[in-house]
Amino acid sequence: METSVTLQRAVELACLETTGRRTETVQLDDAAGRVLAKKPCIKVDDPRFDNSPMDGWAVRAADCEAEGTTLSVIGTSKAGGEAPPEVSSGEACRIMTGAPVPEGADAIVMVEDSKEVGNIVRILGPARPGYIRKRAENLRVGQEALEKGTHLGPAELSLAATMGHGEIEVVVRPKVAIISTGDELVPPGAELSDGQIHESNSFGVAVLIERMGGQAVRYDVVHDTIDGLRATLDSAASECDAILTSGGVSMGDWDLVRRLMEEEGKLAFWRVLIRPGGPPLFGTWKGTPLFGLPGNPVSSHVVFISLVAPWLSHCMEAHPENGPTLTDRVRVKLTEGIKGAPKKLCMRRIRIEAGEEGMTASVHTHQGSGNIHSMVAHNGLTLLPPDTDAEAGDIIDALWCR
Repeated sequence: METSVTLQRAVELACLETTGRRTETVQLDDAAGRVLAKKPCIKVDDPRFDNSPMDGWAVRAADCEAEGTTLSVIGTSKAGGEAPPEVSSGEACRIMTGAPVPEGADAIVMVEDSKEVGNIVRILGPARPGYIRKRAENLRVGQEALEKGTHLGPAELSLAATMGHGEIEVVVRPKVAIISTGDELVPPGAELSDGQIHESNSFGVAVLIERMGGQAVRYDVVHDTIDGLRATLDSAASECDAILTSGGVSMGDWDLVRRLMEEEGKLAFWRVLIRPGGPPLFGTWKGTPLFGLPGNPVSSHVVFISLVAPWLSHCMEAHPENGPTLTDRVRVKLTEGIKGAPKKLCMRRIRIEAGEEGMTASVHTHQGSGNIHSMVAHNGLTLLPPDTDAEAGDIIDALWCR
């Protein structure tokens, strides 16, 4: 077991153990938020045929060089309708948005640039070949347009449908157990006795798991007994692909997760050189990857964002740019000074705002690791190197939380 490792080293060690990537084929209706398992080939040209982006007239450009030209109206091309008639010299075919361009026509005149009287149309504006959307100018059969590991959102699913796919192969969502520990924890909404607090970490962590493409499985709170914790870990290991515990990872007498993992599990590391969130651990329980998150709510969120999220991306072979993510790395200009952390990466909460002169960052509430409100009041985290303070006006690296 390694102790007091850098964040980069922690991610490296965790990625030596994975959930095992599996795939399944699902309907597009069920693919939102999933991770694409492989590149799908384009089955259909887009556009499928030359078509018009507007209502107007399909004409021959050579017929319309002089303003005021009159042409005979020979029919209508309608999206989804019958094949339109061929356009010969001196003729025009009425055309609707998205409708096929008739044979013989090589330009479009906008309806606003015309005047129709009976079966004659007078051309009052330009006939533009560029108004025609050419077949396969967007997508061509046999090519690829979606990268393996892409997080499937609205645009990606629309693209998959346009490519001709009614179903698509995705990564099976890894099932991640969430186990909160501590005698003081009771469900939210329950009456509180002396010394008790409402359990909150599992709700936020569950959302983070789902946003990363996983499936969160919340277990009942485990009170501070070795036997109870062991039994719950055994159940989670048999039912889920990974385990996240909350609390019990520091050096106290009742930090049972760390103790049980040392005695009966397999630990890869304990403690990471970040602030907040220093005491997390990682290892395996009965062969199942296990992250021990700190019990303080801010620390729990920060460790998930900085450590668990990259690990989940690795397990699902997510695309480094198009895969699921919780943050964007940005450069921000500080509006006030920020004190760093001795020997640790300082991930202080900041409020990032985009303006005409770039991104600025400020601090709005106190930075205690138990103050979950600070994660709402802020939308970013500093990435101050160890032993580094920053002054107002400095430009630093930061994570912009989505």
